[in-house]
Amino acid sequence: MNINPIYEREHRVSTRSLKLSMAILIFNFIVAAVTLIEMNEVVDYARKTSIIDYTSFLQIFKIIIFLPAILLIFVAPSFISGSISDERQRGTLEILLTTKMTARSIVFGKFLSLFASIMLILVSQLPIMAILFLYGGISVLDIIKLVINFVVFVILIISMGIFCSSIVVKTSVATALVYSTVLGLFVGTLVLYFLAANSFMMNENNSLGILFIRFSKFVLLFNPLVSMDFLLSKIMGEDSSDILVSLFWYDNWFYINMVLDLLLSILLLALSIVKIKPHCKTWRKYGNSNL
Repeated sequence: MNINPIYEREHRVSTRSLKLSMAILIFNFIVAAVTLIEMNEVVDYARKTSIIDYTSFLQIFKIIIFLPAILLIFVAPSFISGSISDERQRGTLEILLTTKMTARSIVFGKFLSLFASIMLILVSQLPIMAILFLYGGISVLDIIKLVINFVVFVILIISMGIFCSSIVVKTSVATALVYSTVLGLFVGTLVLYFLAANSFMMNENNSLGILFIRFSKFVLLFNPLVSMDFLLSKIMGEDSSDILVSLFWYDNWFYINMVLDLLLSILLLALSIVKIKPHCKTWRKYGNSNL
């Protein structure tokens, strides 16, 4: 079985790096600390009142699911931003392209390596999350959907990072661009929706306000954090359908979001391949530069 040489090299380097080990340590420490603190409060309440509130355990589960996702938004770009730009700065990208390696295999190898590293961080937290499974209320189907949501979430972040890294030369610029893009999608879309919702509530008869809120809801379809929130809300028996146009969108939001995010990821990776091909203007301009 042939293994992508870029993936093999990057994976060996990343697994031996201090950055990945520190990320796993910090992620697990934060998640474990929050879990134990929240569970201790619930247990203390049960001791004082002799009442066990199982909804509180589901609320902790929601926090523990969102916490790694939020941490990844702020940490993952630092892992991804130099995926292509570092090769350009070191002058090794054009060397790779003169070998049998194609632009597609380079991007695919980088993607697999980053995906394996980030998923390793998330998988390391499963024992902590498994503690909450003891209290029930979470079905196997719910867990499968959350896993799929997380996988697509990671794929999207990596695809955005590789694309941003492929269109610039300096890693510092790529890092700023990746952070701006990631925060724009995962945080900016939520801010846009709340602004649209407030303007709509102030004047429900304004046609521009109606178009604005519809556009903001459409943009939210690309935000996997919203899909994750809907899944967790359904697990907890909460109703979040007020954020949507109709019950149809609420019931099918997860599937629509997953398809759109995967299509967007494929598009970004395809554009990254085009950007680093030798015939691309960007490569001709910076291919032989060590800037």
